[in-house]
Amino acid sequence: MVRPLSLAEHVLYADLLEQGVDDLFDPDLPENGSILIRPNRASAQSAHAYYQGYRPAAGYERRGQRFARYLGRADDPEVVARIARFQRVKAVRAERVTTVRALIGAGMPRPDRMTGRIIEALARAGLFPGHAVLIGEAAYQTYDGVLGVRLAKPPKATTSDRPTLEIIVRDGRHLAKLMHALRAVDPSFTAELADTASYRSATGIRVAVTISDRVNDPTKDQISSLITNPVESLVLYGPGIPVTVPAPERFVVHAQITRSTHTAMIASLIEALRTSRSGYRDVR
Repeated sequence: MVRPLSLAEHVLYADLLEQGVDDLFDPDLPENGSILIRPNRASAQSAHAYYQGYRPAAGYERRGQRFARYLGRADDPEVVARIARFQRVKAVRAERVTTVRALIGAGMPRPDRMTGRIIEALARAGLFPGHAVLIGEAAYQTYDGVLGVRLAKPPKATTSDRPTLEIIVRDGRHLAKLMHALRAVDPSFTAELADTASYRSATGIRVAVTISDRVNDPTKDQISSLITNPVESLVLYGPGIPVTVPAPERFVVHAQITRSTHTAMIASLIEALRTSRSGYRDVR
């Protein structure tokens, strides 16, 4: 049987969801770096600001190497604002990480590490919340917070399984940024076949992508249903990644038609829909 989340869990989850993505990412200054202010020399007019960070995975042979980027004079208003935003992002993320850990510690579901990293990279690239909808097991794991209940856990994966992430992208023009995001996580990601939009890494991790504006077969209505009025949700990884997922009742219908979800998960979700009084936020 499903059971309601506690009031404390409701409040923590709702607070994370309300914050959105505005102060979660800084595209120019990744949050794993720091700001260095070098004092002025005798002949200099002002101190100078530098960003010190680490090269992303997409840098291949130089990935992980520390580097410095000159930002400008420390008294320049634009530089001051840039530094303030960077510090705000770091503070917000640190606070959110604490909240996410509390929710996970209370028993709410989280993805495996690689799936979480990929979803965060896609969100950082701007695919969530407006241009993509998360589906499959990763979406199911977010419905606890959406419906305010504890759902049945997905069946345990076997040691031979590799994580598969499933998403629907609304517009094929976003595939380039999707591929860039995947390679920022693991440079070995490549398209499985020339005529598909699904990708696989050298370690066997698969990202299955459906492009809604290119679907031209009997499943088109099902895909359209999944992306119609999706709802806001969170993936409990890192600082909590805001995503969009199908409305839970649409997820159930699709799962029953395609038999793509374990029966215990479908039954748990149906029970939750019958008993939950929690309103959820749709994205119209």
